[in-house]
Amino acid sequence: MRQQQVINADDYGDGIPIIFIHPPGMGRTVFSYQRQLSAMYRIILPDLSGHGDSQTQTKDVTIDTYVEELRELLDSKDIEKAVICGYSAGSMVAQQFVLTYPNRTQGLILSGGFPKVNTKGLKIEYTLGMKLLLKSPRRLMNVLAKGHTSIKEFKELLISEMEKNDTEVWYKFYNESLQFDCSERLQQIKCPTLLMYGNRAFWINAHKKFYQNLSNCECLYVKGAFHQLPTKHFDVFNANIHNFIQDRVVPATW
Repeated sequence: MRQQQVINADDYGDGIPIIFIHPPGMGRTVFSYQRQLSAMYRIILPDLSGHGDSQTQTKDVTIDTYVEELRELLDSKDIEKAVICGYSAGSMVAQQFVLTYPNRTQGLILSGGFPKVNTKGLKIEYTLGMKLLLKSPRRLMNVLAKGHTSIKEFKELLISEMEKNDTEVWYKFYNESLQFDCSERLQQIKCPTLLMYGNRAFWINAHKKFYQNLSNCECLYVKGAFHQLPTKHFDVFNANIHNFIQDRVVPATW
């Protein structure tokens, strides 16, 4: 069965396509506020296989299998090139996509991104998340939802979508991203690149150092923010994406 037959994706608007890649467990619903960008761009929000409304194709998911899912999704929609946006561990899929298919990429956006797990704080976060997923998935869902919003209805929506996840795939995605390392290949990325970090998420924004030698990269810090930029700071997050595309991506296509 081809990936495009099992991957569910919302598709809004017209213009330059932006595909948003979620971290383990969260699903496309974490990008609900990015639908606002569909007034100017084509917004594509997939559930990676084993998440949300997408089927489980294999329990043995890897970063590369998710890259192929995204490539087939773009093929199925006749999209030649897109801006690739990865959030948190979803940034690893985004980076691997750009490294594998540079000719399919107009730009790269990483929100709280890292090429490998390289701080004690992030390793602890992974370890706790994986242990809690094995012990009490429902509790982890509540922790993640509460961390992303204080709005009751949105929290309930996030949880209801996470309840659809295949927990084996969720755990495998955690583990694959924990082991992933593309830090030695980052200089191969030539497309316009935007990094966004919450200035209070020191255990994550410390990974910015790996990107300092990228030739076409800018980094923005969101003041007063931790990690959850797409939901808790969506106004600044969306504005930064719009400005990046207009200032860096559009001129690169001329």
